[in-house]
Amino acid sequence: MAMEWEGMAALPMPIFIYSYEEEEGRKCLLVSKGLCDFLKLEEEASCRYLSQSLEMVIHPEDTQRIIQATHRAMENKEEQWRLSFRLLLPCGEYVWVLCHTVQVNLPEGGRLFYSSLMDVANEHAQNEQQRAEQKHMNLLLDKILETTQIGIFWKDKERRFLGANKAFLEYYGFPSESVIIGKTDEDMGWHADDEPYKKDERWVLETGHSTHRVRGKCLSHGEMRDIVASKSPLIENGEIVGLVGSFEDVTEEYRQQQKIVELNDRLLASLKRTEMANRAKTAFLSNVSHDMRTPLNGILGFTRLAVASDNMEKVQNYLQKILKSAELLQSLIDDTLELSRISAGKMRLELETVEAETMFDALITTISSMAESKGVLFEVEGNLADMGTVKVDALKLNKVFLNLLSNAVKFTHGGGKVTFSATCLKERQGSRRKCCLIVRDTGIGMEESFLPKMFEPFVQEHRASVQGTGLGLSIAKQLVDMMGGVISVNSEVGRGTEFKVEIYLEQVMAPMPGKSKEEIPRDFFKGRRVLLCEDNNLNQELAKTLLEDEGMVVLVAENGQIGLEIFTDSEPGSIDAILMDIRMPIMDGLQSARLIRALPRRDGRTVPVLALTANAFREDAEKSKAAGMNSHLTKPLEPQKLLHDLWHYMEVYDETRSGWPGQIRNLKI
Repeated sequence: MAMEWEGMAALPMPIFIYSYEEEEGRKCLLVSKGLCDFLKLEEEASCRYLSQSLEMVIHPEDTQRIIQATHRAMENKEEQWRLSFRLLLPCGEYVWVLCHTVQVNLPEGGRLFYSSLMDVANEHAQNEQQRAEQKHMNLLLDKILETTQIGIFWKDKERRFLGANKAFLEYYGFPSESVIIGKTDEDMGWHADDEPYKKDERWVLETGHSTHRVRGKCLSHGEMRDIVASKSPLIENGEIVGLVGSFEDVTEEYRQQQKIVELNDRLLASLKRTEMANRAKTAFLSNVSHDMRTPLNGILGFTRLAVASDNMEKVQNYLQKILKSAELLQSLIDDTLELSRISAGKMRLELETVEAETMFDALITTISSMAESKGVLFEVEGNLADMGTVKVDALKLNKVFLNLLSNAVKFTHGGGKVTFSATCLKERQGSRRKCCLIVRDTGIGMEESFLPKMFEPFVQEHRASVQGTGLGLSIAKQLVDMMGGVISVNSEVGRGTEFKVEIYLEQVMAPMPGKSKEEIPRDFFKGRRVLLCEDNNLNQELAKTLLEDEGMVVLVAENGQIGLEIFTDSEPGSIDAILMDIRMPIMDGLQSARLIRALPRRDGRTVPVLALTANAFREDAEKSKAAGMNSHLTKPLEPQKLLHDLWHYMEVYDETRSGWPGQIRNLKI
């Protein structure tokens, strides 16, 4: 050993040799020059220093670890081992060293231990710094995973979960990672179809490529939600060891996109409908203009001829033609307004209780007269009496068959036949019973090519010589649709046409009493004073002439303001009725009527006020009623309707005035 040591003693490396006995402990035998320099002690002092117990020269936190490791190595008879620890230098400072020990068994028995020390303070400091940095990064990563709102997970090569962040666990309602660790997506059972997810992840693990925002569906809290997932491989030492993935719930985003798509579709459809409506409106106005000019041309043309002629027979002939053209023009205007109201959804059904048997009496009378004057046989068949009393919009239903029957008579030559049949069927819907009403004629019929478009507005078969508005069938079809019925047609050129209307009518128990048809008493209107508020000179003259022919005295006002002043200046009760136009300058009829009703005099509240206007819609009548008017009459004037309403309201007014002190029942001039 002495010879070996002579070669080692001068080495600059810190080397020492020691023995160890259970009873005597460790004893340092030799030290190298390098070790003396390391400890800054002489050789003998260095040996004494290193012969102390481990507790005296090793940091307290490392002592127990070194003792256990040394005993384990000696018991296992390990030839050599390495240990790092903090060594206490004689100067009182600790330094990190790496101790490499070799165990040698002596021939004569016993063991020696050769140890070398290496100062690893710098390396240890670097390692500590790296560990601190790694710990900081781990804490930062944990914080990021904890706070991010995106669900993040990581798996091994077998696609088994290794972990997940808080957002992931909360999304699925899991209390901790233990629920998923070691399991696959298939084990969790939250995909309706697992195959796309398996294929996606296998591709990432096999190719090392990433996927980005792949759309899918996933079960969360009992609901299938839309998600997009991105996945990337986990690589260690150049080898794929697993994958990491993230996902976002895009259910609401997807639904919003769907809403936007649906909204765009509806908007495009609306724009298309608007465009079609504009085209239809243009065509509608063009047709109206064209069809109105035809009777207007007759009115103007024959009027000019009548004015220029001195022959009364010719004048009478021209007047008859003017009347026919005017009636056609009025019919066209009425039909156009009615069609526009139906199309705008402003027309409503007005149900009334009527006897089914007499529901069409007036219609049948009108058509019979029309057919008789043309030499056409008109027959009525059916059993509507079986229906008893029904609740129906009788006016609109009569309008349907007025169109169908008048057309049938128009397009049937003299000697032909028109039949109107009404049959009650057994089929019912609750209190409603199905009725089949048929209009059949032996007229000119219609070509097959015309049938698909026969219900379109202004469409007329040009081969027909009879003039009409071209709106009747369109109105009839839409009215039948409003009432929930079905209209169909069969026709053959030269053999005639059959229209069939199938409709359910509601049967009711209460009968409807008949209306009286009393005639106006002779000379009832003589001397009656009527205030006429009308701004149009021609309309003034027409109404004034009609009233004066019945013996009435007419006071004319050019607008509502003048009418109000005339009434205010009159003796209370001296004016028997007021005829009020609506659209007038300065003050319209509605405002004038309201002001008259608000006057602090008895006749202001009770004098009959009748609207006489071109405003022909239901809402116009409601406005008149709201303004305090008793009746709403539309232009062109219907003389009998006007006179009947005046008679009715004047009689009521007479009864009211008879109770006024000192009031004469009828003030006449």
